[in-house]
Amino acid sequence: MKRKIWIPMLALLAVVLVVTGFTNTAQNAYKNIVKLNTVLDLISKTYVEEVDGEKLVDDAIIGALKSLDPHSVYIPPKELKQVKEEFKGNFEGIGSQIDVINGQLTIVTPIPGSPSERIGIQGGDKVMMINSVTTKGITTDEAVSKLRGPKGTLVHISIQRTGIEGLLEFDIIRDKIPVYSVDAKFMLDENTGYIRFVRFAETTSDEIEQALKELESKGMKQLVLDMRNNGGGILEEAKMIVDKFLPGGKMIVYMKGRIPGSTQEFYSSDKKSYRSYPIVVLINRGSASASEIVAGAIQDLDRGVVVGERSFGKGLVQNQFDLNDGSAVRITIARYYTPSGRLIQRPYDNKSLEDYYGEARLNDTLHTDTSKVFSTSMGRKVFGGGGIVPDYFITDNDTVTAYYIKLWGKGVFRDFTNNYLEKNGPALRDQYKSNFMQFGKSFDLTELDIQEMVNLGVQKGIQIDQKSVDTDKDLMKNLVKAEIARYIWSSFEASQVRFQNDPALKQAVTYFPQAREITETRVKTK
Repeated sequence: MKRKIWIPMLALLAVVLVVTGFTNTAQNAYKNIVKLNTVLDLISKTYVEEVDGEKLVDDAIIGALKSLDPHSVYIPPKELKQVKEEFKGNFEGIGSQIDVINGQLTIVTPIPGSPSERIGIQGGDKVMMINSVTTKGITTDEAVSKLRGPKGTLVHISIQRTGIEGLLEFDIIRDKIPVYSVDAKFMLDENTGYIRFVRFAETTSDEIEQALKELESKGMKQLVLDMRNNGGGILEEAKMIVDKFLPGGKMIVYMKGRIPGSTQEFYSSDKKSYRSYPIVVLINRGSASASEIVAGAIQDLDRGVVVGERSFGKGLVQNQFDLNDGSAVRITIARYYTPSGRLIQRPYDNKSLEDYYGEARLNDTLHTDTSKVFSTSMGRKVFGGGGIVPDYFITDNDTVTAYYIKLWGKGVFRDFTNNYLEKNGPALRDQYKSNFMQFGKSFDLTELDIQEMVNLGVQKGIQIDQKSVDTDKDLMKNLVKAEIARYIWSSFEASQVRFQNDPALKQAVTYFPQAREITETRVKTK
């Protein structure tokens, strides 16, 4: 007997009310529910093949939301759990970044302050067994599910470590593990601080505050705030980050919608003092949503300059509604506007999802729509048309050769780094563990190392292109050096190695004179 499809009435009601726009009467909404339920029931009873009822309902919800805009979406139960962990800012487990390398489950790096780090797990350790069960053939997802678990529970792992005979046995008590938003924070020179963050989660503002205090204690007098490829997150976190750099009573962002409560204005808090040093905000076409709120406010309120590429243009506000099976729908209820009145959302009418997301990767997204001109608080011209148009354009395109991309795609850099650490990792850790600055100044791969790397490419079917090797050699070295830093220390040090040689960042710091001029003029004209 075929299983009758049961439609969760609350879920279906949410979808139907969205499609009807809340303007139909309750009676019409009910008729629409009955209509859709009848069609799904007919499919269940009469379709030529057995159907998956739950999938059919999911597809109906997905189809209804897809007809609205690109950002009203359905989130299945499994994905929703991961999303909540990411934006909550922590999960529970042992606290190690892991990967399957050359068929063996390997610790990439323990997370600072985690149970793994506290008990002595090191980058490069091979996890041979979990709770006395071999890890041979295990996938990364399977390993994550075994290593994560409720705080206070125990997991036993058996480790193989280079230079030590036999297996090392560890009993690890799981704990809450922070999911960091800030992945780089360091001084570029004696005056210039650099902070890069990759999401807006519940802990992001606190992480930014900690990073600012650390850099200020080192003498920071100007700041690069890097939000490239930051896809956004929680609005309140964006507001609190901008608030750190503003006097009280300044509008940060506003949103306009149709339903009660969806039209709101957000202002900076009253305070005795605020951070007033020059800011350069670095964005690209992957910067979206909350990132655009921060960049737009800094620009419109003349607190600094925005450099890079035009941002993505995601200015639709979603409310999340949890459904009764652990899934959820996010439904657009309003639009975001910057203080000057610019709509952040990029046009999406009459575009497929493929075209909508694809056009953000095209070079013509740098085009400025000069028909939509707005003014900052000091009267500077800024442009609308979707996204945040930077004050100064810096192209963030990859400049690597096709040869480099082939090496990357075949895993040559990863395999070379792992082989290199197998032979040299423990000695490098002993040599540099207590002196990161010395590592940055003195460590370098040799020409023989580069030759070994390209020979590994030959083994994988990639013929040597010496001209491309010469072009990308420094980038190759830097990539491996960053991964060695991750092995010895953590992701923070790896990011510092990586971004200190970033071309876009080097160009961004050249705009501090303009940022300083705006800041000083703003103070004088208050």
